[in-house]
Amino acid sequence: MKRLLIMGCLSYLLTGCTHVIFGAVLPELLAHYGRSYSGGGMLVFLQFGGFMLGVLAMPTLIRTISRRSTITMAFCLLFIAMLAIGLLPPWPMVIGLTFIAGISFGLVESSISTFVLMAAKDQQAVAFSKLEVFFGLGALFMPLVSSLLIANGLWKFAFMLLGLSALATGIIWSKLSLGEHDELLAHKADRSQKADRVPVLSKKSFIFLSLLMTVFFLYCGMENTIVNFLPSIFKDQLQASSSVSTLGVTAYWLTMVVGRLFAGALAEKMTYFKYLAFSFALSLITVIIWVFSTNLWSSFAVILLLGLFMSGMFAVALIYANQLLPGRTEQTTSALIASGGLGGAILPLGVGWGMDHFHVGVSIWFVLISMCVVFGIILYTRRWQAPVLGAN
Repeated sequence: MKRLLIMGCLSYLLTGCTHVIFGAVLPELLAHYGRSYSGGGMLVFLQFGGFMLGVLAMPTLIRTISRRSTITMAFCLLFIAMLAIGLLPPWPMVIGLTFIAGISFGLVESSISTFVLMAAKDQQAVAFSKLEVFFGLGALFMPLVSSLLIANGLWKFAFMLLGLSALATGIIWSKLSLGEHDELLAHKADRSQKADRVPVLSKKSFIFLSLLMTVFFLYCGMENTIVNFLPSIFKDQLQASSSVSTLGVTAYWLTMVVGRLFAGALAEKMTYFKYLAFSFALSLITVIIWVFSTNLWSSFAVILLLGLFMSGMFAVALIYANQLLPGRTEQTTSALIASGGLGGAILPLGVGWGMDHFHVGVSIWFVLISMCVVFGIILYTRRWQAPVLGAN
């Protein structure tokens, strides 16, 4: 299990980098191609549209070619896409390569998350929290490196660095032995055997799952809006330089990482529901303050607090859903991550359009409204305090 967690954490480190790389260099990328914020929104849309496709394709690919082959193939695709984008090809090629990068990102995250959740069994919260910490480290590390590269006029090499790292990780996965988990890693569906029947969703459990899918849809839309447009907000609204603006994303992910170090234990102590309720409530208050923040340093303080309060939401909500819908780990996890991918694709596209046609501050108001909605949904789920699967 230790070796699996090490590789899972390394892989999540790279997915964290992939998650934020476009946002980290977005002002320079758009300036190079002469594109507006709508173009940036299109890139985010395609990346997370590809992400959703990768998540949805994951169960079929695992049954067909095995989990090991799926993960290895995904990292190879990421290598090709990142290396090619780093060469700054024509804009239509960048769009297509961004979609491919999203597919690989989705395959890696969904394959490894379900693998770890199935292998960890009674230690799911602890194991998944470790993955999320390294995802946050990747999302923290990439903007920092990008900021240094931007300051030296070498921002395109951020893509090449990520591509080479993906290739090395894919090679390790192709050769790796995980001991007792090798069978699960290399397993393919046996067509001659009847598959174990997955518990059927009742009306009550379907409503619960739908509500949580809405939470993931809006949460990932908010997170991707912050990650991808924060440098632009700082640059256009607060007149910060490009390198300083990119450090805003670093500040956000810094407290994300710190919060995730304690999120699992804190959620276990408080209960999952209470942790989520307090996290969304504090985040909502912080975003309200952000609306009225008019200088760079107060905005940095808001971003630090927001990263801290949002740090454990994704992992805890995922465990919360699986706890109340037992026996459906792969199906529930895939549905929630896919919902997040859809939100991460569609919502930043709309935000980018709004920033072009109205004001950069549209992005902050979007986060505020979405936070209100998800906070209300989490409070509503209080009525389910026991497993709902199979209930009428």
